[in-house]
Amino acid sequence: MTHGFVLEFASQEDLDYYLTAEPVHLQFSKNAGPLIEDSVVIDIRDGILFGPPAEHPSLKKKGTYKGTCHCEAVTWSAKLDAAEHVLCHCSTCQKLGGGPYSCNQIIPREQLTIISGYQNVGVYKYKGASGKFVSCYFCKTCTSHIYHHQDVMPEKVIVRTLLLDGGDKMPATGEIFAEGRLPWVKDLKDSIVGV
Repeated sequence: MTHGFVLEFASQEDLDYYLTAEPVHLQFSKNAGPLIEDSVVIDIRDGILFGPPAEHPSLKKKGTYKGTCHCEAVTWSAKLDAAEHVLCHCSTCQKLGGGPYSCNQIIPREQLTIISGYQNVGVYKYKGASGKFVSCYFCKTCTSHIYHHQDVMPEKVIVRTLLLDGGDKMPATGEIFAEGRLPWVKDLKDSIVGV
């Protein structure tokens, strides 16, 4: 470690604001992120060093989260009942994303709002496991997948939770299409919270 910062907050609410909404801190985190190889946070609560860690305010709480694609041409918001990921191991998610699974949550359609860049949103249609069509909405520039809409669930959308602010800190709490899970992902399955 080469640098250290000591921060003191009058209340948990002040800390929550600093982590999730304070504009200077958010900009600093965005700019410094690519330059930081690793970091360690040590919480001292009620005078106890290495006591129970403070829970990040984005974890397991209801709220509306802003999302951005990789190139930031498209922004949106999604209202989640809980800030968490459900992993999908289906072969379609593996092919579309080029990874072993996708991070998602199914929410009511009206809880997803495109804020800006709607003209940059493309759509790819394919037949899902149900035999009905699925519309995959993505950024035309960087191809980040924003959400999917299935004809079989017309009132719902499947939002990509890893693209939401704080998505990297949300826990994985479940999985679907587990039969498609790649064998080497088993270690991840064993660590999923609540399974």
